[in-house]
Amino acid sequence: MLVAVFSASFLAAFLAIYLTPSPYFHERAYSIPAYEWSSPEIDTGNHIAPALNATNVPLDTTIRINLMRPMNIGELQLSSDAPIARRENLSGVPAWIASNFYFSEPLKSATTYNATLFVNNKLISWNFTTTASPFHPRYEAFPSQLGIWVAISVAAAATLVVGLIM
Repeated sequence: MLVAVFSASFLAAFLAIYLTPSPYFHERAYSIPAYEWSSPEIDTGNHIAPALNATNVPLDTTIRINLMRPMNIGELQLSSDAPIARRENLSGVPAWIASNFYFSEPLKSATTYNATLFVNNKLISWNFTTTASPFHPRYEAFPSQLGIWVAISVAAAATLVVGLIM
């Protein structure tokens, strides 16, 4: 009987936590470019995405710059109006740095974008074309890491209460 109480209360709490809309369920706003390229203006081993002359780039793409050693990365400019919402600079393994540029709205469908960027005062220029498919946001869940422990605690408390009443 107590096993059934524990199982039922755990399942109820677990489903309540993971099926209730919360800040952990949100629209995934950006996709990661599938292909990168190395500009001859900067050292090999450095990558820029989306790739030079890439086609069918998702409308919710980011612009990514991955460099094998610290370099000064300037601001990104696009020929078509595409407002940049934010820039995220990352660093990891010694001598590795990356910059991600996020747009405040999806890019225009079937549009060729000419991008320019200065890396260590060297002009990097490339273009890519977005997909003709319409934009359909995706949703992903990032549930709380504590959700399972909350469900276990609720189930243990319910089982204890039922055990004391019996």
